[in-house]
Amino acid sequence: MTSSVNAAPSRHPKEQPDVSVIVDAVNSVHQIGACLDSVLAQCEEGLRVEVLAFDRGSGDGTREVLRQWAAQHPSLVRFAALPPSESPAEGRNLGIEQSTGRHLFFLSGTDRLAPGALTRMVHSADEHDADVVLGKVEGLDGQKVGSSMFARGSADADVFASRVYWSLSTDKLFRRTLVERCSLRFPADWRLGEEQVFTALAYLYADRVAVVADMVCVQQAKRVAGINVSGYAGSLPDRTALARRLTAMVAERVQPGPARDHLMARHFEIELAKATGTAYRGCEDPETRWRAMSECRELLEAYATPAVFRKLPRPLTVRLELIRQGRFAEAERLIAFELDKEKAELLIEGGRVFRRFPFFRDPEVGLPDEFFEVTHTLRAKHRLNKLNWTGTTLNLVGHGYIEQLPTRAPGVQVVLRERRSGDERRFRAYSTPTPKLNAATRAERGLAGFEARLDLSAADGHHPIPPGLWDVFLNVRYQGVGKEVRFGGVRAESVQDGTRQGVVVGPPDATGLETVAHLYATKAGNLTVEVSSRRPLPDTGTAHMTPHVPRHM
Repeated sequence: MTSSVNAAPSRHPKEQPDVSVIVDAVNSVHQIGACLDSVLAQCEEGLRVEVLAFDRGSGDGTREVLRQWAAQHPSLVRFAALPPSESPAEGRNLGIEQSTGRHLFFLSGTDRLAPGALTRMVHSADEHDADVVLGKVEGLDGQKVGSSMFARGSADADVFASRVYWSLSTDKLFRRTLVERCSLRFPADWRLGEEQVFTALAYLYADRVAVVADMVCVQQAKRVAGINVSGYAGSLPDRTALARRLTAMVAERVQPGPARDHLMARHFEIELAKATGTAYRGCEDPETRWRAMSECRELLEAYATPAVFRKLPRPLTVRLELIRQGRFAEAERLIAFELDKEKAELLIEGGRVFRRFPFFRDPEVGLPDEFFEVTHTLRAKHRLNKLNWTGTTLNLVGHGYIEQLPTRAPGVQVVLRERRSGDERRFRAYSTPTPKLNAATRAERGLAGFEARLDLSAADGHHPIPPGLWDVFLNVRYQGVGKEVRFGGVRAESVQDGTRQGVVVGPPDATGLETVAHLYATKAGNLTVEVSSRRPLPDTGTAHMTPHVPRHM
């Protein structure tokens, strides 16, 4: 066996690879071919790519497959066999040292790159001078992947405010100069978390982090069990040590305040949650459990500010507050409640929604209601089914409801809000039956439909709507709980009606100008009414209707 890949072919300096793809492979004989195919296909985009593949003790023929690929593609693929290991750290560190590309990309042998992924990510790095580029990830074979960090693309993502920090896997593009300048390497003595610390430090040291969100770049498969580090669930001591190391890493580099709170929230939500959840329950030794709880309590006392707790999901807030107070028995009861997937009833009170998790308003425990509140997690579901004009009235037909709440007594309003001033015009919507939706969602949605008539000639009850860009929102309420969303982006295919010449909604004023409304859709498909003044068109009669909603680019 050798711990060094075969020597890189001699290249002219101008032929330096754009990307060195470092592949970690273990017991992936059925996936490694598709993985390497997807990497070499990136060269078809004119990109210069080299592959350094490391096998760490496979027993299923993966090593032989890699050796064949290196023999068939000597100018592109280099291979090294490593001793069996639970961690990919050694191979990845060797890959950093022995590769030559301007950028580094770390890929598991079970995963694939989407066509054109590296070209797009390198373009983003070069165009925006980004040190790290995240490419959108999708799951293969039922693998669940995070999506919140890819809600929108960014040329300069704020690590201390966005969801980027929630993605700490290494299937990203890293600029080599960043890795070398900051001496970034994977810790070989960690049984868990070597990916997280490498990526976290890269984020913290990077001058700029970019996000490619409009195309899938990485296809991530379910991890292989056994000696693959991704298949190692982690013992309770290992999980606790990982939470301690990562929170210490943040504390050493980020001063107390909102930025630190944001990063700490991620490590409490993921690492500390795993340590005090499945890992805790899987440990049968009472002494080990007690030590882990005590250590987690120290971390909470040191770093769990009120701002951190506000960012955490429920009922994790309850669990961690019980641990912080030293109520380990109560925390253990809540852990069992969560892992057994028991249901907590909703309580709607004063325009707020709570889950009745164990210890809700328990006078002996005295936890604040805020730890049980889920109002901020409610989501409004909506759809535009019909749209047309009747004179100066815009008619909207659709449905809207709060996903987690029933619709026995819904209240829906359509809101026009002027984009610059924030001025509003509100229009009542009338409930209509939705039997098909009721059957499709298997929930009480029988009255989720609505019809709204927006008379723009009397938007405040008396006067025409004034000039401006009026964005259309849907406000959905139930028992005093309200959610508001932009409206129109989710629509029936048949909704195409629009106004090309505009609808006159106000007669000529003293200067001879009339008020006219144009309906258009934004890039996301949401509706906006552009209201302006103009001189009356000659011989126009009524407004001319066209069979589409114009889209503003």
